[in-house]
Amino acid sequence: MKLPQFDRRVWVLFAGMALNQFGMSIVMPFIAIYLFVYQGESPALVGFAMFFSAFTGAIFQFVGGEACDRLGRRTVLIIGLILLIGSFLLLGWAVSIKAPYVYYLVLLSLTRVATGLFRPIPNVIAADIVPAEKRTEAFALLRVAHNLGFATGPIIGGLMAVVSYSSMFYLTAVTSTLYLVLVVAFINDTRGCRPEKARARDGIGTILADRTFMVFALLSFLVFVVYSQMYTPLSMYSKGYAGLNEPEIGVLLAINGIMVVALQYFVTRLADRFRMTFAMTVGVLFYVAGFALVSVSQGFLMLAICIFLITLGELWFIPAQITMATNLSTSDTRGRYLGFSGLTTNMGSAVGPLIGGLLLSVFAGSPWATWLVVAAAGLLCATGFLYLKKIVPPEKNTVALLE
Repeated sequence: MKLPQFDRRVWVLFAGMALNQFGMSIVMPFIAIYLFVYQGESPALVGFAMFFSAFTGAIFQFVGGEACDRLGRRTVLIIGLILLIGSFLLLGWAVSIKAPYVYYLVLLSLTRVATGLFRPIPNVIAADIVPAEKRTEAFALLRVAHNLGFATGPIIGGLMAVVSYSSMFYLTAVTSTLYLVLVVAFINDTRGCRPEKARARDGIGTILADRTFMVFALLSFLVFVVYSQMYTPLSMYSKGYAGLNEPEIGVLLAINGIMVVALQYFVTRLADRFRMTFAMTVGVLFYVAGFALVSVSQGFLMLAICIFLITLGELWFIPAQITMATNLSTSDTRGRYLGFSGLTTNMGSAVGPLIGGLLLSVFAGSPWATWLVVAAAGLLCATGFLYLKKIVPPEKNTVALLE
C-alpha cells in the first residue's frame, strides 16, 4: 500500500513529535517511581500529583486551541515548547537537590500546562494544510510519530534511572529543544482567519451552543474514561491479581505502541471507507471485547490478547474522533474545537484511572467484576454513537468533507 505524499510541514511535525514524545516517555513512566521510592512520598500524594497535573494540562489544552486561533499556530507552539524546556530543566534541578514535594507538584503541573498549550496544534496545522479527504491519514501519521517515540523512550529512561534521575529530565529538555528548532526553521503560521475575526467570536459560547459537537464531546469523554483503564488500573490488576511481574507488564503495554506504529496507517485507510461514527463505534466495540475478556484472563498470553483487542479499538477510534472534531469546526474555529475536544478526552483520561481504582477497591473480592462494569460502560458509549450518527450532517460524517 503506497504512502501518500504529504506537505513537507507534516513530516517536520512527525519528526518533532517523535523527538518530543521520545523525551517525554523517558521521564513520565518513572516520575511516580522516583517520588515514591526515592523521595519517600505516600502513594496518595504521588497519585494526587499525577491527577492534578493531568487535570491542569487538560484545561490548558483548550486554552492552547483557543490561543492558536487568536495568536497563530506557530506562536503558541513555540511558547509551549519554550515553557516545556524550562520546566524540565527545573525538574532536573529539583531532583539534583532532592526538593520538597510541592516543587514537583508545581513543576509537573507546569509541564502539563506547556504540553496542553501545544498538544492540539500539530493536528490543527495538519487540518489547515492537508486536503479534507486526506486528514484522517495525516492524523494517523502523527499518532504513529507519538507512539514511535513512546516505544523507545521508556527503555532509555530505565537505563538512565540507574545512573541519574536528573539526567533524564535534562535529556528531555534537549529533545524538546530539537523540536523547537524544527518548528522555528520549517513551520510557518497556517491560521486561516484574521485575529480580529477570531476575537469577534464569543469564545467557548460558540462550542456550548453547538449541540451536535457537545454530544460528540461528551461521548468522547466517556470513551476515554473507558479506554484509560488500559494503563494504571490494568497494570495494578496484572500485578495484583493476574500474577504478572513488572517486566511482563512493561512488555504488555509495549504491545500497544508497537501495534500503533505498525498498523495505524493501514487500519486508517480501511476505516476511511466508512462514516466516522461507524469507525468510532467499531473502535468502542473492540474496547468492550478487550475489557470483557480481562475478566476471565490470567497470565501474560491472555492479557496480551486483551491488549491486542483494545489497541485495535484505538486504531479505529482515535483518528476518526480527531477527524470528526475537525469536520464539526470551521477554519476560523478549528483550534478552539480541537482544543476543547482535547480537553474532554484528557479529562476522561484523568478521571478514568480514579474510577478504575475505585472499582478495584469495591470489587476487591471479585476483581473480574470491575472489567464487566467497564465493558458495560463501553456498550453504552457505542449506543451513543448510533444517536450521534442521526444528528451529524452526512457531509460532516466522512473523510470526503467538501470545504
